Amino acid sequence: MSLDWLVIVLRKSPELAMFLAVPIGYVLGNIRFGSLSLGTVTGALIAGLVIGQAGVDINRELRWSFFYLFLFANGYSAGPQFFQALKRDGVKPMVLSLVVVATSVSLAVAISRIMGLDAGLAAGVFSGALTQSSAMGTATDAIMNLPVSLEMRRILVSHVVVGDALTYVFGAIGGIVFISIIAPRILRLDLRRESALLEAQYGIKTGVEGLLSGYQRFAVRAYVVAPGSAMTGRRVDQAERGAGEHRYFVERIRRGGHDIDVRPDVTLADGDELVLYGRTEALVSAGPLFGRELHEQELLDFPICIAKVIVANSALIGPTLQELLTDKTLNVRSVGMRSLTRGGQDIPFGTSTRLSRGDVVELIGPTQAVQRAAKEIGHPVPASSATRLSTLGFGIVVGIVMGLPYVDIGAFRLTLGSSVGVLLAGLLCGWLRTGWPRLGEIPRPALDFMTTFGLAVFVAGAGLQAGPEFVHAAMTLGPGIILAGVMLTLAPLVAAFLVGRHVLRMNPLLLLGALAGAQTFTAALAAVQEKAGSKIAVLGYTVPYATSNILLTTAGAVVATLAHG
Repeated sequence: MSLDWLVIVLRKSPELAMFLAVPIGYVLGNIRFGSLSLGTVTGALIAGLVIGQAGVDINRELRWSFFYLFLFANGYSAGPQFFQALKRDGVKPMVLSLVVVATSVSLAVAISRIMGLDAGLAAGVFSGALTQSSAMGTATDAIMNLPVSLEMRRILVSHVVVGDALTYVFGAIGGIVFISIIAPRILRLDLRRESALLEAQYGIKTGVEGLLSGYQRFAVRAYVVAPGSAMTGRRVDQAERGAGEHRYFVERIRRGGHDIDVRPDVTLADGDELVLYGRTEALVSAGPLFGRELHEQELLDFPICIAKVIVANSALIGPTLQELLTDKTLNVRSVGMRSLTRGGQDIPFGTSTRLSRGDVVELIGPTQAVQRAAKEIGHPVPASSATRLSTLGFGIVVGIVMGLPYVDIGAFRLTLGSSVGVLLAGLLCGWLRTGWPRLGEIPRPALDFMTTFGLAVFVAGAGLQAGPEFVHAAMTLGPGIILAGVMLTLAPLVAAFLVGRHVLRMNPLLLLGALAGAQTFTAALAAVQEKAGSKIAVLGYTVPYATSNILLTTAGAVVATLAHG
């Protein structure tokens, strides 16, 4: 059966071809080869290249609209961590990002000169070898400003896609193998043993496998103070220290059938009916010290609140959680911490964990206590799932305007470019919202959609445009391009590994996480976590990931410009 009708339909409706490439790319990208999968973005690129053989003329403005959504969301997500990396706590992992960027840009330009690659191929090898597909967009933006004919610009842009497609597979495999296998062997590192030691150092207690769905970390229980019990005659603040290091609180006191105010100086008496709230293990340990347990719905019925809060209070940045509690810098009476998220990644936490600006902490406890703690920590994440479109729309407009000015230097036009401008605008908005809640919060699901779908649509469109050129270029330049990609994947990793180990002297497990972050390749982090049986390597991942995500994306334009010169 002839497929001429399909070719005609796709040529008449190129937007259909683009949106067809994305779901096909999703299916392709999620096919697993052992522990490796290509991912939606690379799958969309492959689908676009195949469909592009039909000669589809895709609309540039449509592609770039989605790419702007990706860039803004990417910068918005990375904003707090990127600026935190400029401070003392982020210096070491930030250095690894700088090493990766400097090594990869220098090597990409050198390879282009030695092999005679044009600006498009050089930028494509750079983006593919480093699995940084977003660099294709900034490189394309830079190429469109080169002092060459429009036809030549189109050829160079198609070469960006060719270079990326030929080098991405080894970029992914090479990153995983080096970070999760080769580097640990060089370090002679037992990943499971090292993760256990590091968890103990940070005061992190790993949950028991299999009890995740049934075990309740926090509980509410009621007791009646028995005559002559250990708690009779104690003040409330003294009674709340009955379980040692475990935290629990007296939330309600009923005496003679009437509630009385719960204050630290209130003395407990025989027959008092108390409601305790706190960690389950604390109540199990301390409960018998009070007396007989009660089960009265009316007594136990009070609202418990769960809220996510963005860390913005500068007084909380630096000290450990234990120091914040000991020094009473943070009043978290009756409040528990359920989770900690940094740069979109769940972070294991313990007594030695340090908060960073822009972290999202999930609190649980009585409503008034949670509201009080939220005001001290920063500002709550709105419960609404609505996206603040004013922030998104005006942010992108400001970014595009930032990229418009240019300076002519000889035959070259030096400009920031709209893509880099939008990325920087997102970065600034993401940083500002940690201290200025009125700017508006963009929910994490919306950011994830813009990041994944926006880049997938742009890359699929790039594949459609480059489709006719791909086969010829791949057959002509394939082996040499692949070899160049291998060098460009491994050299920055080796350089960052040596600097992290011998100059910065980082903890070896955190170094592996930092290498995955500096290469912006989450799959490599997942491989390390799987082999370690712990998520703690993510503590080294977040800062270099935020830094490299910005710098490597921007570097796509730098490579294209320098390779042409």
